[in-house]
Amino acid sequence: MKIFQVIFLYFSFLLLFVIFSVFISCQKQSESVTPQEFIQTVTATAKNQDVSSIDGLLNALYESITFSPGEEPDLQRFQSLFVPNAPFIRIMLEGPNMMDLESFVSSFQERVRSNVLKSFYEAEIARKTQSFGSIAQVFSTYKKGMNTDDPGSLGRGINSIQLFHDGKRWWACSITWEDERDDNEIPAKYLH
Repeated sequence: MKIFQVIFLYFSFLLLFVIFSVFISCQKQSESVTPQEFIQTVTATAKNQDVSSIDGLLNALYESITFSPGEEPDLQRFQSLFVPNAPFIRIMLEGPNMMDLESFVSSFQERVRSNVLKSFYEAEIARKTQSFGSIAQVFSTYKKGMNTDDPGSLGRGINSIQLFHDGKRWWACSITWEDERDDNEIPAKYLH
């Protein structure tokens, strides 16, 4: 009979532990922001001219991360252009560096705060857009420079940006980019 009491007590404690764990998990989830809440917050902070057209969104994207020495990038404006958890993928020789919106912004902020990035310049020099209905794919060729104002030292590359229109505004939902290298030159068709 005692063995059944021990088993009963064991399973009772196990059940209480599971119920408590579920309760704590639900508490943590209720404290986090849902995608709908994030979108409402971001929509409230997004400038209409930034999200009313693809052209506006891309201009805002480049303007918001460009900054001169002594200034800071407008990362709140940058974030307002993207859906929550948008993937950011940088293609490099070593392999892809994969991030989401939050980790990209955190990494960028940390580089600015630690003075690794004292200035950053990125601007579009050409664009190819394909669209259907409410979706669009943009190849945006850029020139960029870090900690320099020498036009001769600017690098180039291509941002591949996926967007959609939700009936109210444009959203960037992912971005993949690759910098130009000697062994990987940008084709002429993406330069005009």
